[in-house]
Amino acid sequence: MKEEILKLAGRHLEEATALRHELHKIPEIAGKEFKTSALLRKRLEALPLKVLDPFLETDVVALLNDSRPGCNVTLRADIDALPVTEENTSDHVSTHPGMMHACGHDGHMAMLYGAARILCDLRDRLPGSVRILFQPGEEVAALAKPLIEAGAVDVPKMDFCAALHGWPNVKYNCISTRTGAVMAAAGFFYLTVTGRGGHGSMPSKALNPINVIARIVDALRKECPGEGVCTVCHIDGGSNTNIIPATAKIEGTVRFLKDEVGREIETVFRSVVERICKEEGATWELDYTVTYPVTASSAEGAELAKAVTEKYFGNGRFVPMKESSMSSEDFSYFLRKSSGVFCHLGLGEHTALHNSRFEFDDKVLETGMIFLAGIAADYLTAHNR
Repeated sequence: MKEEILKLAGRHLEEATALRHELHKIPEIAGKEFKTSALLRKRLEALPLKVLDPFLETDVVALLNDSRPGCNVTLRADIDALPVTEENTSDHVSTHPGMMHACGHDGHMAMLYGAARILCDLRDRLPGSVRILFQPGEEVAALAKPLIEAGAVDVPKMDFCAALHGWPNVKYNCISTRTGAVMAAAGFFYLTVTGRGGHGSMPSKALNPINVIARIVDALRKECPGEGVCTVCHIDGGSNTNIIPATAKIEGTVRFLKDEVGREIETVFRSVVERICKEEGATWELDYTVTYPVTASSAEGAELAKAVTEKYFGNGRFVPMKESSMSSEDFSYFLRKSSGVFCHLGLGEHTALHNSRFEFDDKVLETGMIFLAGIAADYLTAHNR
């Protein structure tokens, strides 16, 4: 099917590019992707797909060959945008003030739609089913977890999953992944320490929670495991120059590439807080949650990604990933449900993700379309003989 996929990608590229521009104009934040999902649903309903009712509210899931026996491949794209004010000046800039596709999800949606168009044209030759899944709320909300829990990948059962993310500073128009951790797990903490307020001139008659917080921050920096990341990103305490506050707060994130390191970080974190607060006579409230597990490609998935890249694009277009990213992705929940792969699509020397001047590069859309269609076609062909 190689030649057919390459030919069909060229045929559908213009439509996929136009769709990206249309989606770029209507960015919506996590869980609020109403216009986005309505547009995607309308496009998919025009194809020979079974478009399902939403499992949450703004997801769009469609099945190709849903009643055909054999394995199922699930292809996923994230659809939410970020609360960032766009500074680009193209003819398709955001029309929603304070929101933009600064992480390339418009490109991810366009590539998946293009792959769906290709696979629909080849549906009679696919020995199995394909699930086209547009997922809301990847940023912050991690809605992959409740979407999967709601049964979105159960019927037919997902046997393999794949997703692609445009990535700056990866060799241009190349595919990159690895076996094991591709992206880190992410946890978030919110700590409130309560002391005893008082006058700034009489610290001995108060219990300054800022001093307690300062000790905790310093201890975390020294004691948290070096294999992980524990970063305090926000401190809040006090309202005036001569008032010792009653409470002070810190918020931040932890990142790790191994679950055992994550458990160690949490143990150290809780121990530091408890020890120092007890020593100082303060009380505390801690909300500590790991929201995103490690995003880890299976060995089978990484090998398939390499094989598909070399088959459809030739040697030199697959770039083995040397280091895992400490950023996080809720596609991790899909990869804990079945074998699969998460890949970076190289954008080369490009504006950073989450930047107000970021824009997905249209010139790599065709590569993403071919790669996703090739992953589905080649997996099904190999596993449903």
